[in-house]
Amino acid sequence: MKAMVLGAFRPAAENPLEMRAEPVPAVGPEDILIKVRCCGVCHTDLHAVEGELPDVRFPLIPGHEVIGVV
Repeated sequence: MKAMVLGAFRPAAENPLEMRAEPVPAVGPEDILIKVRCCGVCHTDLHAVEGELPDVRFPLIPGHEVIGVV
């Protein structure tokens, strides 16, 4: 899958996200797989990108507001 990935904290104005090919996540018995068509990034994601939130682990794929197909 294609994903915009954060590898290190940087100001958003420096375009810190990099498009990468990532493996499709494993789906468990109570999960669904969604083919994402669009994804929004909220203000909390911006804080994570710029290093303003504790306990952020890399690589980080921000965005949880998706539109897709199940």
